[in-house]
Amino acid sequence: MRLIAHRGFASTAPENTIAAVQSAADHADAVEVDIRRCQSGELVVIHDATVERVIGGAVDTTTTTPDTATVATTPLSELKTHTVLDSGERIPTLAELLEALPPGLELHLELKERGLAADVLDAIDGIDNPVLLTSFLPSELRAIREREPSQSIGLLVSRRLETPITTAIELDCDAIGASYWRCLTTRLVSRARTVSLEIHAWPVKQQHTATLLSRRGVDCVSADRPIRLPPSR
Repeated sequence: MRLIAHRGFASTAPENTIAAVQSAADHADAVEVDIRRCQSGELVVIHDATVERVIGGAVDTTTTTPDTATVATTPLSELKTHTVLDSGERIPTLAELLEALPPGLELHLELKERGLAADVLDAIDGIDNPVLLTSFLPSELRAIREREPSQSIGLLVSRRLETPITTAIELDCDAIGASYWRCLTTRLVSRARTVSLEIHAWPVKQQHTATLLSRRGVDCVSADRPIRLPPSR
């Protein structure tokens, strides 16, 4: 079983920042971050569609209010004036994060919105680190597969997706990710193993949960802090 640092271990470091990714490299097999596009066009590493929680306060501009301050309506120059959760760390662009990525660290990029596939593929072209592109949006995964057939992709399973394995097969996915509860209480894991899909589970907080998931056949667990994984079977 392998450990994925969710947002760079979001409980122990400022989430989705370069500092979080670099520190997570000492404890995790892979690190996961979230990608959106800001108003000025750059790809930025941030989870929420809105800005307030991540920067710890409202954006004060002439064009936005606390209720409408979204990543999509905020230019990079404005985003860069704030720090992430009062940490001193700035919201990085994807390009900045890739440049600072520790050698050999596996990177999982979650595409949070439509229309990112082509630019994300361009951004990771030529980097040496292994990269898995994931999304809850089948349209983004389809766009990746059509443009770059060799790129590893993973489908993230929402509560609304009734046929996750069928959808993953249709998209020619390499991996599938779901809540740990779904992995433990449904046939998703057994069906995924039948068709050779790598299985990721989230959010895992305790070694006991990781052990149960390992016994089910889950390959990777995503956590907000370093946890001890069960020994290899």
